[in-house]
Amino acid sequence: MDGWGWLPVVAVIGGAWAYGVALKHEALTPILAALVLVLGGWLPFWRALTLTPWAESLALWRTWDHEENLPRWPYLQPGTPGAALHRALRQARSWWHTVGRATLAAPLRAAALALVVSALTALIVGRDALLLTLFMTAWTEIAVLWHGGRGEVGAVWGAGGLVGLPWLLGASLGGTALTQPALSALTLVSLIGSYAHPSPLAASGPALAAGFLVWQGQYLAAGGILLLALPGWMALLYHPQVHVYRRTIAPWLIGMIVVMAWVL
Repeated sequence: MDGWGWLPVVAVIGGAWAYGVALKHEALTPILAALVLVLGGWLPFWRALTLTPWAESLALWRTWDHEENLPRWPYLQPGTPGAALHRALRQARSWWHTVGRATLAAPLRAAALALVVSALTALIVGRDALLLTLFMTAWTEIAVLWHGGRGEVGAVWGAGGLVGLPWLLGASLGGTALTQPALSALTLVSLIGSYAHPSPLAASGPALAAGFLVWQGQYLAAGGILLLALPGWMALLYHPQVHVYRRTIAPWLIGMIVVMAWVL
């Protein structure tokens, strides 16, 4: 992730700070529980699904015709739907033992464990955390399907999973309605999703975030967002590779999240 692993931590604390959770001793327990949910559940689930090249292994299944023995079902007749299902199961067992287990068993175990941790921790944190966990699960799966299971997802999907939803989780700890936090979360997703592209599109995200802060009456903070965006824009002059560019802008993205949290 090239330093982007810190973004969910900053987003959770920033969302809590921005929407009424005083960062004092009595607030540490819910914030720590939220961080456990994100770092122990959401983030491992996100990485297990989005960084695994599912398409490579599943593509072989489409033409797979090898079979392994399975116990014969009673009263099974040739040419029936039951016989076709039994044959498909024999093929699936052969494919799993030959191809699937070596490449997919580890990420599936990691995703299952992350889901268990997420569900248990969300039950402790509260109802909003449980609902956001369900949303995070759906968001991750849709991101993987949208990109065909290639082992990578777009910057907007990453911004939603790593910043937008953790920001909402932190904001929910204050017990306030999530309407206003949702607007700021969408602004952060747009900011990071566009700024992470090493192209002229990178200018639109900070400009949108600055406009949002102007709308909130935070003119100085809007200027701060644009100043923090300058290093990334200057890096674009050298036409960097995507991974180099994203590693470069990670500290500045953290600064932008902090500015948003400070003034909202």
